[in-house]
Amino acid sequence: MKKFLNQLQFDAKRLFLRNPQYTFFAIAMPIGFYILFTKVMSFGTASELTAFARSYMGSMIVYSVVIGALFSLAALMQHDRQVGLVQTLQLTPSGTTYYYASLITLMGLLNALSALAIMLVAVFVNQVALSLTTGLGVLVIAVLGSIPLMILGVLYSRVQSVELLNVLSNLTSFPLAIISGLWWPLNLLPTWAQAIGKVTPTYLTNHLLTRFLAGQSLPAHDMMGIAGWAGGMIILLFVLATWQKKAKVVIQHGSKESQASVQ
Repeated sequence: MKKFLNQLQFDAKRLFLRNPQYTFFAIAMPIGFYILFTKVMSFGTASELTAFARSYMGSMIVYSVVIGALFSLAALMQHDRQVGLVQTLQLTPSGTTYYYASLITLMGLLNALSALAIMLVAVFVNQVALSLTTGLGVLVIAVLGSIPLMILGVLYSRVQSVELLNVLSNLTSFPLAIISGLWWPLNLLPTWAQAIGKVTPTYLTNHLLTRFLAGQSLPAHDMMGIAGWAGGMIILLFVLATWQKKAKVVIQHGSKESQASVQ
């Protein structure tokens, strides 16, 4: 437990104190979108605006999770690989267990902080009524729904090039926000796009939040879908890690044979 707490403290300083732009980006950008769409670009009666502010709050919470996973987590873990931190930890008796557990814990905390910040903005700016129980429920759904996206961030972190990671993150986050209905209603998209959007983990999480905020039952289909995405991402991550490990061994073996032939 002490080793985990030490790793947690070390990673917390790197994530929150030494790279405040990541935290600011993951929290401030969704808040900016939320205020823009609910206070500037929305029209209707008072009751319609209140209902929209409540539902759009869930959308921006999910969007903040996307940013945190695909930009903050992926960039941090890629940097750790490039400077040799992960390789060094693999040689220690504890391995990388505490490292990954620490980052997952901190990203869960970042997602919870982002969700809490957006809920506070909704309450004080748009007068959205939220009870303590409802707020806690939103935090739980947001954190659980972030698991597939965090695994995707870990998967992207294995990309060698910083430029390629930025391209992948941008090409994933913004289209994902659009096709899953986070920025505007899904029914505005073509039928084929709606069909794709409804199976994305972002839509499933947002749908759970929407129903929960409306006091409705949570569909088991959505929860199973999120679990399925998480399982699929884990399998894909394992396959990629195994392939990269074998490729590295082949390259090292070929290098040794080249050196031997030269000698």
